[in-house]
Formats: sequence, structure tokens, C-alpha cells
Amino acid sequence: MIRATLTLVFLAAVPRPSLAITTATSTPSNAYASVMRSVNPHLAAPVSRLYAAALLADARRNRVDPRLVMAVVTVESHWNVKARSYRGAIGLGQLMPQTARNLGVDPTQGRSNIAGLTIYLHRLLSDFRDARNPIRNAIAGYNAGPLAVKRYGGIPPFAETQRYVVKVLAAWHGFKARLPENPSALAIADQLTFAESVAREQTSYWGAL
Repeated sequence: MIRATLTLVFLAAVPRPSLAITTATSTPSNAYASVMRSVNPHLAAPVSRLYAAALLADARRNRVDPRLVMAVVTVESHWNVKARSYRGAIGLGQLMPQTARNLGVDPTQGRSNIAGLTIYLHRLLSDFRDARNPIRNAIAGYNAGPLAVKRYGGIPPFAETQRYVVKVLAAWHGFKARLPENPSALAIADQLTFAESVAREQTSYWGAL
């Protein structure tokens, strides 16, 4: 309950982007990068732009709301690429090693972790598309596993999972009020090219993100 309350307080404190951020002449990833840094002030600006560009490209490719991806990462790791859980989950999306292997991604690398998270979230949304609450079920499945959700016919009666769903939904609705959803295909292509160039530079100087 305390953590859920803190999440809601944080979301209320997230600064709203100016109208200029959402105009056609601006880069949509700027808004996402800015919010990432408000979640994790230690996140360097070039890294936040890399993550934002990758997130938008992967979300468009997998037909997932990028703001939902933002919400999952925010709750999972607060955009800390070095985050580790006591259960062994790794990186931005807190992917389990076996899940990452099945998705063909490197969970220790930021952009790869975002790609894996987005693919997995797309699969969960597809699995539960006929459910009464497909998004809630997909979020619960991300935390507890899809088999648990299917076994209970919805969100499992696990306190951790129930809190998790509340926090992700709260973050998602907060981001929906602050961030653009569907940048143009041209903007996505530009951002992906930018992400690739920054990734090469970052790896050259500091190793994989």
C-alpha cells in the first residue's frame, strides 16, 4: 500500500511536457527521455534519448502502447539498467535469464532488454486478447507468469501481483496524460537510426548499456 501510494505521488509530481514537445516539428522521443530522467535523475541525457528512441521503435514494431512499456519499466527498475532482483531478474524490464534467452535478447544491455520486454508484452496482450480485462491480465502475467493468470482466470490472488498491477496501471494512466502515443513512421525511422548511432558510441566508450 505504501509503495503504491509513493508511485501515485511520484506520478503527480512528474512535470507535464510543454506543448512544444508534442508538435509535429519536435522529436517525440524528447518527451519520453525527459520523463525517464524525472523517474531516474541519475540517467544520463544521451542514454535516456537512446532508450526513448529504442522504446518508441520497438513499441511501434510490436503494436504496443509505448506508454505502457514506459510504465512497466518504471515500476520494474526505475530505468536502472543495473537493477537485479533477489529472484535473478535482470535490467530495465527485469527479465528472467531464461525468458531473455527465449526472446533472443541480452537482458544486461539496455536497448536489448527494452526489445525483449516489448516483445513479451505483445505476446501477453495477444494471449489475453479475448479476456474480459486483457491489459490487466497481461500486466499480471508479466509479474506472475501467464500460466498463473490462466489458472485463476484473471489476476492471481497474490499480494505482490495485485500491487504490481495497480502500480503499472497508475503509471500508465499518468503517462497517457503526458506523452504522445503514435509518432509518425518517419520519426520512428529517424529515432531508430539515432538509437543505433548512439548505441555504437556508448559501447565504444563505456561498454554495452
